[in-house]
Amino acid sequence: MTTVDMKLIGSAAGLIFVAGGAWWNLHAVSGDVAEIKVAVQTQKNDLVVHTASEHSGSADRIKRIETAQQDLANDMKRLLANQSAICERTNARCR
Repeated sequence: MTTVDMKLIGSAAGLIFVAGGAWWNLHAVSGDVAEIKVAVQTQKNDLVVHTASEHSGSADRIKRIETAQQDLANDMKRLLANQSAICERTNARCR
């Protein structure tokens, strides 16, 4: 055998080992994918959608929060108007 034949045999053997390793890896990964699909399907089946029920005091609490927010907004408007009036009367350059 010549050196060319030896190089060809070595390359062919390497190619066979690489192909075998790739096939084995692909086979192992496909098994993992199947397991993951089963796990995801199980989770989808076990998924329960939570529906909120209205609590007895929630409407009253929301109304109080809205009232407090409206009071804060009115206070801010009044403060801004006062600041604007002060700046105008003192000829200040307020921002």
